[in-house]
Amino acid sequence: MLVEYFIEFDKTGFPLIGRSDWNYSISLFPVSKYQFERFMIEEGPKGSLYTDAWYRELLEKNPRASWKNWMNGHEKPWKLFLTGANPNEITPFLRYLGKNFRLPTKEQRLELLKSSDEIQQINRQELESLCKNKAAPPVALWIEKGLFPLVREGLLEIVKTDINYQYIGRPWQGLHNQTWRPEDVRDVNWELSRFMVGFRVVKNG
Repeated sequence: MLVEYFIEFDKTGFPLIGRSDWNYSISLFPVSKYQFERFMIEEGPKGSLYTDAWYRELLEKNPRASWKNWMNGHEKPWKLFLTGANPNEITPFLRYLGKNFRLPTKEQRLELLKSSDEIQQINRQELESLCKNKAAPPVALWIEKGLFPLVREGLLEIVKTDINYQYIGRPWQGLHNQTWRPEDVRDVNWELSRFMVGFRVVKNG
């Protein structure tokens, strides 16, 4: 069977990648601070969520970086991506994206890992062309720099499992020194680990 990949975009202008034999598409990158800040600006605070104080607390452990200049003098790509938001804090963001958006299941995230070598072989000029005039400003630059799909090394990511939520991935060594395997699904101490926990979104159907 010939497998084809395709790109679509969420309302923040960030790409999701799908395959002809999947019934979903999944974020090409972990959700970025650029995306989440757009959501917070458009939707405003919700009680104690998404206030300046709430966001400053998240940034204490993982400060933000310019999406254009993050490589200048120090390569700390994790600063581009949102970490530290728990599933309850993410739910309004998923609703903002649309009714078919969810956190990925363990199986969906493992499929992305399994496909990652093929995805990295996709012609970058073709990807950039697909993103032209549709994508948010950071997307083309991050694709050009090869900053996708970040599944063999990147962040620890939230996934939905039968027992609630767990975490998958192998964080960048500069973010957290460990010998984890990218396919391992684990429980974590949230307060100790939240600084390296990000997430992707899935669009079903």
